[in-house]
Amino acid sequence: MNESIVLYDGECNFCNKWVCFAKNNLKKNDISFLPFTSTKAINILNDYKIINQNSVVYIKEDVVSLKSRAVLKICRQLKLPYNLLYFLNILPSFLLIYAMIL
Repeated sequence: MNESIVLYDGECNFCNKWVCFAKNNLKKNDISFLPFTSTKAINILNDYKIINQNSVVYIKEDVVSLKSRAVLKICRQLKLPYNLLYFLNILPSFLLIYAMIL
């Protein structure tokens, strides 16, 4: 699977606006964005045994990333300057979570 899959909360206005922003700023159209409530997303969540997920999920080549790591992997696929945010990936998870809150 070369295409990335992003699962997100389709009922969240912020999430929907962020997905629109990401779609408009992708380098290539190689990410499928699916709301958690879609049949395909439910099947994917079940296939990967992801339970009670209430944050973004990023899947590429059978590797699952959640929350802030998922957001950074999406950023890596965006146009400049947004893809530069991927460099935050070098931070440990606890710092990343704190940085995302600020």
